[in-house]
Amino acid sequence: MSDSSQTLSALGLGHIVAEKGFKREGLGTFADPAGNRIAFASAQLLRSLRLVLDGERPGLWRTVQKAAGYACGGKIARDLDARLAGEQQPALAALPLEACLGFLEHHFSGHGWGLLTVDLAHAAEHGLVVARLRYSCFAEADPEGSDFADPVVAGMLQGFFEHISGQTLGCEEIACARRGSAQCEFAITAPERLATVLPYLGREPAEKVIARLCA
Repeated sequence: MSDSSQTLSALGLGHIVAEKGFKREGLGTFADPAGNRIAFASAQLLRSLRLVLDGERPGLWRTVQKAAGYACGGKIARDLDARLAGEQQPALAALPLEACLGFLEHHFSGHGWGLLTVDLAHAAEHGLVVARLRYSCFAEADPEGSDFADPVVAGMLQGFFEHISGQTLGCEEIACARRGSAQCEFAITAPERLATVLPYLGREPAEKVIARLCA
């Protein structure tokens, strides 16, 4: 059991992540454990979205997808807050950070987006959170592009961490499996700090970008 899962269990919240997954609600419909309707996206759909958006204007796909992910990340956090309130539990912002990470990591794996782990080694001293995603569905669905594959994930992480921290944050992908890295990596910190490393993204390995952010 991971540290975050142990934290959730110790807080009496382990049942939320232990709930069964998607279920068929009726002919042609599925729902998640909370009863929200779910529609599955195929690799073909993800590839087509990129091709159509970038066909309209180069770079549009990244802008639109990151904005969509940002809205989704905030919605995930708000839905969790509503669920916690319904059980007379503290909101995410009042829970230990490990518990919030447990919810987030479970949400990623439960929806098939990949295996997310969050590294807090640089958080206290440098205000930097590093997230790593193995088996990214976006990188695997569209492996042939030359750019980073996961603007949706970057937006989601930004939206979720802004909600639980109450601060304005930025998130950028700093390594991608589509470009040969072992996993996709993301840096979450203040936007003005991220701006200093933008010229190096895709040109330097993730560890060097992280070192720049911690300098």
